[in-house]
Amino acid sequence: MDKVEKLLREHVRSKILELITKRDKSERPLREAIRKILKEGDVSDIHPHRSTAINILEDVLKKAIPTLRTDYKRLTTEKSQRDSFRAHILKAIEDALAPSLVNWKYLSGQEGGGGLMSEPPSDDIKSTAGDEEIDSELEALEEADIEVDIADDGIDGLDVEKKVPVEADDEQSPEEDFGSGLEEMDETGRNMGYTSFRKISQYILDAYDTLANGKDKEVFVDYLLTNIKLYFDKFEDELQKSVSEPESPEYQKAAQ
Repeated sequence: MDKVEKLLREHVRSKILELITKRDKSERPLREAIRKILKEGDVSDIHPHRSTAINILEDVLKKAIPTLRTDYKRLTTEKSQRDSFRAHILKAIEDALAPSLVNWKYLSGQEGGGGLMSEPPSDDIKSTAGDEEIDSELEALEEADIEVDIADDGIDGLDVEKKVPVEADDEQSPEEDFGSGLEEMDETGRNMGYTSFRKISQYILDAYDTLANGKDKEVFVDYLLTNIKLYFDKFEDELQKSVSEPESPEYQKAAQ
């Protein structure tokens, strides 16, 4: 390699290094900005609420709302179908969670329950009757003639509530049980509500069961029902806009 070629190579290498250095300097702010964004993103992708119940509820709504929206918007023949769907879903949610909430309130003393039952004092369990009196009452019961009237008084005299369902047509369908208390509302909306609630009920129950704090339980139920109502209002607005006929100036001219 001659001297000229060597000098040429060194010059090219120097220029390349110079270009790389300039590029690194120009890209450094961008790299630092990207690194900062990525670092912040690793911390959390959500903004937690101060209430655990609300944080849990957000996850439930993300899963349940798309299902409710789709099923609600399928009911387009009459608004009474959608009103029935809405009423049955809200009642089903309340019925599913109310017993647990009432039990918690009672056990915590908020419903006059006074908290968990404790073992009564020994004085409270003493019998007011003597042993001899109890024995005599038992003997009287054993010697008494017990008669049971099994006579058929006719259909009008029978208590239909005592009938034991043993045939398929004796029992209510799951949809009829689901609509208990709302029998006069549209059946199509009830049936769709039953199907839709089956899809989302496990999300709701699982989320509720994770909450052990009583205040969280109350907030979860209250905010869940409120948000479902608000979303139903939103679905109805969306549906009204989508099914209304768009205005057409050309059509108006032609129709005149």
